[in-house]
Amino acid sequence: MLYSPLYQSIRLILFGALGLTSLTVSAALNPVDNNVDAQTTEPLITENSSDATLYTLSTEKGNQTQSGTADANNKALNSQLTTAPVFNNDDVFTSDNVNITAINDSSDRIDVNNNAVNNATKTNNTTAPVNNSSTAKSNKRSIDVNDESIQDSLIRLAEFYELTPDTDPATLHNNSNDDVADSNNSDIQNSFAAQTIEPVGNDLKLLPNSVDSAQRCEGQWVYPKKNPNYQRAINETGAPNGQPAPNLNGIPNNQAPLFAESDYGYYDNVDYAELSGNVIVDQGTQHIEAEKIVLDLNNNVAAAQGKVMFTDQATGQNKNAAGLAEANRFQNSNGQNINGQNAKSSLTEKASTGGLIGVADSLNYNTETGQSTAKDVAFASVELQAHGYAKRLNRPNETQYELDEVMFSTCPPTNRKWQFDAKSIDLDTETGRGEAYNTTFKIADVPVFYLPYFNFPIDNRRSSGFLLPSASVGSESGLEVDVPYYFNLAPYYDATLNTRVYTNRNPMLSGEFRYLTEEYGEGIFNGSYLPNDKKYDGEDRSSFFYDHYWSSTSIPRLSGDAKYSYVSDADYLNDFDTLGLSDNTLNLPRRARVNYYNDYVNGELKVETFQTLDAFNNNGQPLQDKDKPYSRLPQLKLDYRLPWAKSFDITGVSDSAYFKKSIDDGSENEKSGTRFYNKLSAVYPMEKSWGYIKPKLSLQHLYTSYDEDSLADNDLSKDDGNQSVFVPQVSVDAGLHFSQAGSPFGAFDDTLGGYRLLSPRLKYTYSPYKDQNDIPNFNTRIASINYEQLFSDSWFLGHDRLQDLHAFTPGINYRYIDATGVTRFDGSIAEQFYIDDGRVTLEDQKPVLTNSSSGLVWDTSTQPYNNVWVDVSGALTHSYDLNYITTELRYQPSDNSLFNVGFVKRMRDENTDQLPLSAFTASAVFPINNNWRVLAQGQYDYNRDKMLDSLIGVDYEDCCFGFAVYGRRYYNDLNIKDKPTQAIMAEIRLNGLGSGSSRLTRLLSDKVLGFEPVQSAWKDE
Repeated sequence: MLYSPLYQSIRLILFGALGLTSLTVSAALNPVDNNVDAQTTEPLITENSSDATLYTLSTEKGNQTQSGTADANNKALNSQLTTAPVFNNDDVFTSDNVNITAINDSSDRIDVNNNAVNNATKTNNTTAPVNNSSTAKSNKRSIDVNDESIQDSLIRLAEFYELTPDTDPATLHNNSNDDVADSNNSDIQNSFAAQTIEPVGNDLKLLPNSVDSAQRCEGQWVYPKKNPNYQRAINETGAPNGQPAPNLNGIPNNQAPLFAESDYGYYDNVDYAELSGNVIVDQGTQHIEAEKIVLDLNNNVAAAQGKVMFTDQATGQNKNAAGLAEANRFQNSNGQNINGQNAKSSLTEKASTGGLIGVADSLNYNTETGQSTAKDVAFASVELQAHGYAKRLNRPNETQYELDEVMFSTCPPTNRKWQFDAKSIDLDTETGRGEAYNTTFKIADVPVFYLPYFNFPIDNRRSSGFLLPSASVGSESGLEVDVPYYFNLAPYYDATLNTRVYTNRNPMLSGEFRYLTEEYGEGIFNGSYLPNDKKYDGEDRSSFFYDHYWSSTSIPRLSGDAKYSYVSDADYLNDFDTLGLSDNTLNLPRRARVNYYNDYVNGELKVETFQTLDAFNNNGQPLQDKDKPYSRLPQLKLDYRLPWAKSFDITGVSDSAYFKKSIDDGSENEKSGTRFYNKLSAVYPMEKSWGYIKPKLSLQHLYTSYDEDSLADNDLSKDDGNQSVFVPQVSVDAGLHFSQAGSPFGAFDDTLGGYRLLSPRLKYTYSPYKDQNDIPNFNTRIASINYEQLFSDSWFLGHDRLQDLHAFTPGINYRYIDATGVTRFDGSIAEQFYIDDGRVTLEDQKPVLTNSSSGLVWDTSTQPYNNVWVDVSGALTHSYDLNYITTELRYQPSDNSLFNVGFVKRMRDENTDQLPLSAFTASAVFPINNNWRVLAQGQYDYNRDKMLDSLIGVDYEDCCFGFAVYGRRYYNDLNIKDKPTQAIMAEIRLNGLGSGSSRLTRLLSDKVLGFEPVQSAWKDE
């Protein structure tokens, strides 16, 4: 009972300050985060203290006594605890000199002045001096970092900023070194040493690191060391009874044992308690220090005074993670998240995990009203590597918070290149809203952006407001500025309105509407309209896209989706996607689909049609109606297997559809109708460790019937318009497996070791010829030649033809795998030999596969070194002339640099409709130093003597911010005869704020093989 009032005071005042400071960090983040919604960090301490145990260690004039109580069943949190600096103070505080400030708004108002710091605490040689180079004039909306109280808090906070070994403190951007006084050597000797945080990176160091991202910063925020007395007290709780110490793993801080120590302790057994002199309090992962802690129940006031310091180490636990994941499913058309985060955690999400360090001049608490106030609070987040300051933090009640003179930055305290300042911030957890007044964004102490007032969310409750604008420059549209506004219409639907202004076009208005239902799925509408486009002969330009996704809540594995696409013209996608990030698709789909699957069946029922854009065929002629794809009205596809045949694998395929394609331009007669395809196969597998034999028998049936329009257009009777074909097929697939320890020819036995695998394979296939050349071809084409295709049952992709194939295919695969499990070489070679010529035709009565063989086909992949990859694949014709060859060389000298070189050579192939191509591809991503890197990518068509696609840019990254400038020149895929599109983009990033993904990284991820791990290494993610 001795410390019960004091215990309640410590819990509610001091540890409650951690939750207050966490909310302060979130408040500083929200105004600049990319997300409309953030999350509120809940208070880390609750008022339930019944399960906690208090330990005290009291020392008075060298006589040390220890008292405490233990609860053997107490569950506690086993985390990395910290020891804060112990301040040597020989003065003993008594009740006569207690100075408790009453809490009221008027007494807490503090004027900001320009006084320089005259007395500051000297830190050790690993502590960074604080940058006070700010020369901002004192006014009502500026924070004067030269203010003595501000400097004192920031200097104390800087004790937790550990400089990197290569950083010379004398070279830092700091003008306050002369102001740092040698005031008290004992403070330095007794201050705790910082605990270095291990850098985040890959565990497997296969590639050297040419860039040390840690050197971009002069140091890092670190936690103080653990308090050994806390752990020792916990261990001793079970000793008297012979019981083990309480396990501190897996329970919240408010249920962990509480430990307090001081030079002096007093309690009058009525309503007054005091701890003074080097007061240290620990509970779970939370740690507090102060010169004095006082509780006066008679005046309803409690306080912590004098060099207050508090920490809360991150636990990595985020109770809102599941809710955020649910909210993350949507992004708006700009790639911005509305109500969630990107795959990478946002600042507010990181802040909720803890990881705070704070110092304050004093903390006051009213035990009757619950109002609390902290003055001169400087805080740092180890998780965010960010810091800030608030002249005053006031909590008038349980739901409202008031912050005065707030500063926030993710830059190091030694060199703040940018920061956000706000005159005041008011937070209301009941409404989930915050209000900021007189907010200024500064770069190099120069104000560049100012808002007198804005309202922002502090939790996951969405709200209306402007999103971050964007700008770009293109050769056609000129300068483009996009200003999006978000409408929070209801909890389950919202909208975004974009106003796009162009220098070379009229303004465009676009919008997005999203909805989420409990039973019927979720969807999104996108539309745009631009009247009288000056760059498009004054025509109106418009688009409309709709996507809906549904998953049954009552029937597992039953889902569906719907999609609708419309653009006003063929150039729309190319004109209004500055960097060409959207798929420039010739046929825009419009469909509704239902899917179901289980262990035995996979089915799909869909209705699908297309909008075909104006384009040119391979001969340079405009597309006609005959070149358009068929609509499926509807189509049912089933893949199934029968479970009752234990020795056989019996599978089936069914594909039934009504295909419709209207011919309005007279390019050919209409050929629409129904098609029913069914295939039943039985395989008897015989498999051993040394090889396998798989005989297979298949029965195939195809039935087609023209519709009335096609019968009339082709002058056919109903009987002539119906055709039925039945074709059986037999095949035998056999292979052997050989393995041997050692490297090829023993050349690498002493260095790489490993083993080799040799797998020869032979397949025989026979299916007879049945006349089906008059059957319409709805959606079937001939497959491209490659190694795997040689072992398939048919060369036709689609079910409008049943191929007559009589052939055997020998092949062989060789692999070498070293002792570490890396496949150093994987090569395959095969050729298909035809016993009979193929007679089934696909188009225009042209026979397919009339040569003696398919030609030689190979596919190889080699990794001779850990950072070099070589891929070569190709094919020869039946006369062993070149059909195609593709090569790719990838070299990665370090984990954040990459070079790719490729060459593609293709000859004309009438069977597969393969067009001739000779193209070179190259890409490079390499750092110049720790801050600068170059990114480039290009594709050159040798036959046309055109650079089809090229991109080059520079990227800068340091501890505070980053930016990129890049340009791209590319041709429209639908018509490369048009002039190329040229665009220049610039991006500015404030490190730690918003998503790490950008338009440039999304583009390079698609264009550059192996870019994503290089990007992660550069960002040190």
